[in-house]
Amino acid sequence: MKKVIRNREINIQDYINQEHFSSRNISQFNRLFSKAIPFPCLVVDNFLREEIAVKLLKALSKEKFYPKESDLFKLSQTSDFAGTKNPVLVEFREVLSSESFVRFLGKVTGNKLVAGKIDMAGAIYSDTDFLLCHDDKLEGRRIAYIYYLSDFSISDGGSLSLFSSENSMPKKAVKKILPKFNRLAFFEVSDISFHEIEDVVSEKQRISINGWFY
Repeated sequence: MKKVIRNREINIQDYINQEHFSSRNISQFNRLFSKAIPFPCLVVDNFLREEIAVKLLKALSKEKFYPKESDLFKLSQTSDFAGTKNPVLVEFREVLSSESFVRFLGKVTGNKLVAGKIDMAGAIYSDTDFLLCHDDKLEGRRIAYIYYLSDFSISDGGSLSLFSSENSMPKKAVKKILPKFNRLAFFEVSDISFHEIEDVVSEKQRISINGWFY
């Protein structure tokens, strides 16, 4: 599982916890993902090696965040990491878009994904920020992901809520995923992948890196 980054070879298992790549874990992840409700999804804790996660958080704090607001959302977001000059963020993007990781994610989700093609940006949700219910459905998107770099409790808000559906319309939130440091959550994008980010009701910042695989 090696990839050449900026003229040097790295092993993605130097970044992602090696235990996740075992055949046993991949099979278990696949079962959990495919049987998840209300649609295929999975949460992986301790995703990166701890020192890499801390390094990412520090690197992200140096990026410029732009306030974004509409009827659907209110948050602050970076530009896509495809244009960043921060070597730590460049490397993280290359690791997740590598053939090795995309192959791993394909086995877990049962989706045929394209290596090297990924959207990735940083996001901060502060007090009163939110993202209303939507499905993420755009041409080519197959897997949506959120990598969390902060810890929240239920009382802080900011959970990722997944909705059941009826007649291709959202019905009610049936699962909540809390932001936890070094947690990766991902789900299959479809006509029924309805989800939202609850209003943040805390002075904490909900910090994440998120995007889509194709």
